[in-house]
Amino acid sequence: MKVKRYEGKSEAALMPIIMEEMGDGATIISVKQKPNSGFFGFFRKPSVIITAACEDDAEFMNLLNNPDTKQKTAPPLVERKPLSADLVETNTASGSAAIEESMTILLKEARKAANQIEQEESSKRAKSSKSQIEPPKKTAENKSTSSGTRKYNHTMVQLFYDTMIGQEVLPEVAAHILRDLENMQETDQIDVRLLVKAVYGSIVDMLKGPTLIDTNKGEAQTVVFMGPTGVGKTTTIAKLSSILTLKHGLRIGLITADTYRIAAVEQLKTYADILGLDIRVVYSPEEMTEQLKVLREKNDIVLIDTAGRSHKNPESIAELKALLDSIPDSKRYLVASVTTRYKDLCKIVSVYDSQTDFNLIFTKLDEAETLGSLMNICCLAGKKAAYVTFGQNVPDDLEAIKPDKIAKSLLGLVDGEAHPYAEGGL
Repeated sequence: MKVKRYEGKSEAALMPIIMEEMGDGATIISVKQKPNSGFFGFFRKPSVIITAACEDDAEFMNLLNNPDTKQKTAPPLVERKPLSADLVETNTASGSAAIEESMTILLKEARKAANQIEQEESSKRAKSSKSQIEPPKKTAENKSTSSGTRKYNHTMVQLFYDTMIGQEVLPEVAAHILRDLENMQETDQIDVRLLVKAVYGSIVDMLKGPTLIDTNKGEAQTVVFMGPTGVGKTTTIAKLSSILTLKHGLRIGLITADTYRIAAVEQLKTYADILGLDIRVVYSPEEMTEQLKVLREKNDIVLIDTAGRSHKNPESIAELKALLDSIPDSKRYLVASVTTRYKDLCKIVSVYDSQTDFNLIFTKLDEAETLGSLMNICCLAGKKAAYVTFGQNVPDDLEAIKPDKIAKSLLGLVDGEAHPYAEGGL
């Protein structure tokens, strides 16, 4: 959603400009008369400020504007190739009621926050008037509602900012999400639904568009999984193998190069035996090339498990690079745990990014208190999250990422737990 403010002599003068820039689908969020200031302002003609939004998601907009409309299903917000029909969640009628209820709560909280902030600022002004010492200047980076100051002039925008910070979204990421709303004023009259949609849509846009495994039969595909030790690569491969085999009827071949952990090899062999899959163990890039050629001739997709590599060990990363060079034309996923400390997660992504391009698979969402790290990495590292896992159940606890679920979590639009995967997903 694009939000823009226009200033001119009158509504009649501004409307043609708005229609030309935003089209027939433009929505007027607020119209405000701009007061003339100063002595000479008395002689000037008044001007008007119009805040308009260009909505490119008409169906969701209709849902927000008509929350009582009963719908059995609504199209998904993001078009993407699903891993499985069972892994794609469509918006249902219950979503309409939930959004309406959530926005009502948000509005109440916004009013409460506005009153509290006003009281604190009034108290602060009273104390300041008794002091001859000028208070330090405020900066955007250091403003905080907890100290009685605020980053945004509009209470609802500030409330969304505070909510995301509470979800451990970094301040610069939260500010980027709210970039189109930063100039909104408290006096602006705005439809709460439009404001929710603007912020919600910004998060969804930042998360959508990952590269998923293509489930259409055709030329054999090769998919490589890499990442640190202990993040759940082998279990993730087992889940994907089960889904691709049982739900899509694809022929799957497995290769494991994780020969440092005997348990990992045995674990994958166990799943391969249950599913009737061909599995090969390789110890060098040369063996990888040979075995990959054999399996590609017999299977639709070959999934490759690599050994866990410490991002702090240059030698192990160099070994991974040599292995990747023997697997050209492959999709690559970095498997990372969302419970990893954010600074370490940044370093891991940076080191692997220096070796190859990839999409992300985030694991252990059921163990995380918040999902802020997921949003931070995707925004700052410029990477896309393709899949998430949220438990040990094979194959149930895995799904293609749903940007709408992440957005609802970060904005506090989910009921009960802090995020939708807190108890194992759906």
